[in-house]
Amino acid sequence: MVSAWQIRATQMIRRSKTTVIALGVIAAAAVVAALVHLLLGLLSLDIAVAKTSEEDRQAAQALTQLFETQHPRVRIRTIYEPDRLGTAAALDRGETQLALIRSDAAPKDGQTLVILRRDAIVFVAPGGSAVDSIAKLKGSTIGLLDGRKLDPRLLDLILTHFGIPPASVHRKVLTVDQLTEAARSRQIGSVFVVAPVGGPVWLPLFTALRKGSGAAKLFEIDEATAIAKEHPVLDTIDVPKGSFLGSLPAPGDDITTLSVSHRLVARGAMPDWLAGEITREVLTGKPRLVALDDDLAGIEAPDTDDKVQALPIHPGAAAYLTGNQPSLSDQAQNAAYWIGLMISAAASLSAAGIALFKRVRPRQPPTRVMRLLEIWLAVSSTDPAGLEDLEREADALAAEAIRAEAHGRTESVEMRLVALLVTHVREAVQRRRTLGSRSSAQQSSATPATRAPFSAKT
Repeated sequence: MVSAWQIRATQMIRRSKTTVIALGVIAAAAVVAALVHLLLGLLSLDIAVAKTSEEDRQAAQALTQLFETQHPRVRIRTIYEPDRLGTAAALDRGETQLALIRSDAAPKDGQTLVILRRDAIVFVAPGGSAVDSIAKLKGSTIGLLDGRKLDPRLLDLILTHFGIPPASVHRKVLTVDQLTEAARSRQIGSVFVVAPVGGPVWLPLFTALRKGSGAAKLFEIDEATAIAKEHPVLDTIDVPKGSFLGSLPAPGDDITTLSVSHRLVARGAMPDWLAGEITREVLTGKPRLVALDDDLAGIEAPDTDDKVQALPIHPGAAAYLTGNQPSLSDQAQNAAYWIGLMISAAASLSAAGIALFKRVRPRQPPTRVMRLLEIWLAVSSTDPAGLEDLEREADALAAEAIRAEAHGRTESVEMRLVALLVTHVREAVQRRRTLGSRSSAQQSSATPATRAPFSAKT
């Protein structure tokens, strides 16, 4: 009899072709689905935004509306983080593809697409304060605007550059509404402000200080250029006279001070074509973005000649800005080329794998062939009464093989062996029956000859 493991091995071999065909169909379906998704599907991008920054929330909302209008198949989902340090961390962890960041809290894996705005860094002293330069900050109390977690760290950097121990300067976190009382009671000698030129914070800030102590005075950061060279995440900015909105023109003269930039950054792994397309859409859509958010009036392209590693430009954005971005037709041709190459490689590997499997797989004879061989060998030792059962079983196996052949579930070699063995079984059964008939006839003719002498005696 055929062992159980032989039966299982035979069944596995019989199903191997079906399995290979099924895998090929699945792979082809996956390729087609990928193509449909790329060409017709929705592209979803997550952008990390600090929920404590109203400016960043408004910018993200404007960008979302822009892409919904210009690219219906692109969806930008806003992911809120506790602060700007959290947005940088989210991008580094790969939780989002985009982020709105400030340059002094740049992520390690972030690459610039667009500069959204620049914030000027200045000190504003209430009326009557003796503090009129950074050198006089030592021992004084500086007011910090509430909800700006990066400002204390930036203040420490500036103080350290001028040789002032950060611990020697007291800090008091205040809201804009609290500035009036703080200035009136001389609780602060100056206010450290980081905000966009022409932003909404200046008017209420100058108004609050004027109510508390009269006209406020502003002083810039000396040696701004030297600090920016020492710390590439910072830059300088020229502030024309009267740029800061208030009851009196401020500053009184043109000044050059430090600045930080707010940027739309992407992960380095983002494809160049996608980064270039986002850059193009934001820069060309600036009028629409400004209509949605006034703070985005400062949108500008990053300097492609800037080689600062702390804030690198994404290669896709640089390609667009320098005019080296491939056209959509070129991108489609490249995509078709690579997809065709991958399909060809997958087909070649599949063919090689099937050929190798056929060479190394253990070849077990089919179960029907083995059983017919056993029947054939058993005919010679089977009594006449059992021949009919063997012949009936051989016919059943032949019929089963014919049905399998009709459904394409057997090989031609097996069918030839089945036909040959069925013929041998029938011939063997016929010979066995003929031999049995002759033996019976000989026994019948010999029986009277042995009884004749006994009859004569009687």
